[in-house]
Amino acid sequence: MSVVNPPYRIRSDISRVIQEGFEFPLGIEAVSSRPVQEGYSLDWVEGGDEGPDTFTFFVVLSHGRLCSLLIDLFKLLPERVSGIIEMGSRDAFRAVDIFLGERPIARDRFLETWHAYETIFLEDTSLAVGVNADAPFMEIFLDQDKRVTVHVEPGRRDEIEALLHAHGLSQQESGALDMPESEFEQIQTRSILVEDPSLLCDIDQLLLVLRHDWALILDEDEDRNLDAGGRELGRTLWHSIVLVQPSGVLSDGFAHAVLWACASSRRELERMVRDQLAESSEWVLRDFYTLDRVAFDDRPEELSSVTPRHPRSEIFMFQIDEQDQSDIGGD
Repeated sequence: MSVVNPPYRIRSDISRVIQEGFEFPLGIEAVSSRPVQEGYSLDWVEGGDEGPDTFTFFVVLSHGRLCSLLIDLFKLLPERVSGIIEMGSRDAFRAVDIFLGERPIARDRFLETWHAYETIFLEDTSLAVGVNADAPFMEIFLDQDKRVTVHVEPGRRDEIEALLHAHGLSQQESGALDMPESEFEQIQTRSILVEDPSLLCDIDQLLLVLRHDWALILDEDEDRNLDAGGRELGRTLWHSIVLVQPSGVLSDGFAHAVLWACASSRRELERMVRDQLAESSEWVLRDFYTLDRVAFDDRPEELSSVTPRHPRSEIFMFQIDEQDQSDIGGD
């Protein structure tokens, strides 16, 4: 069984899928009958306002060889880097949550956290993880299916190719490693973490830790309320689990609060929460454990009187569990 830092545990009741010697991550339960080919493809990508011209390497290799390749790639990063997390979203108006580094951090800090949760990153198909740097530009991205994409400036092409050859990988024709859509539809995924109600060790908790360690923020406009297509939504219903701690007390303890509200942006909602807490002077905001928009049709029974196009921003429910004093990290 794979090793991972407590309190997270990998399920012991699942077996790795292996097809003709190719090992898949534990998060994949079933695959198509089409054999998977190892290797890499190479494409030229023209830059623009978003970044420089790059060579893009797309790499497919068996799970057992993935870790050593990534570690060697990380050695090529400069001293300052920015982390990337991509995962499925519970938000009613987008399918994917993307978290990017708000500011560069030390490469050693990135790697320390990477090593602590490496097994989850390599096995969990609900998460995609990456890192990039500006000087010189380089990006390493491990997608949900645990394929690796590497973007580098033109002068580093030979360096990356030499590394891939050292790992026994050869170049394939562009598109040869891509899986047809019909093949993707046959892939079945599963959760890999042991669920323990007595422990906070789910993906939301891991994301909270990563947001802190890698200085990540959600890649969205905090002052606007947009759907995935960029359309203005106006006011929407929000649900959140909020972490609060006693005001004026130096402690690692905190409590959870359940929030339901109507707001026109994430920043407005956060301001509303801080204002409500300030009225009592008993609690202060520590962080948002979860924060998602909810379709009005999915509102709880307690909010049945709330209708779409609610005329004002308002907190409908803010319940603090004062008996809950625990610590889940992410200070």
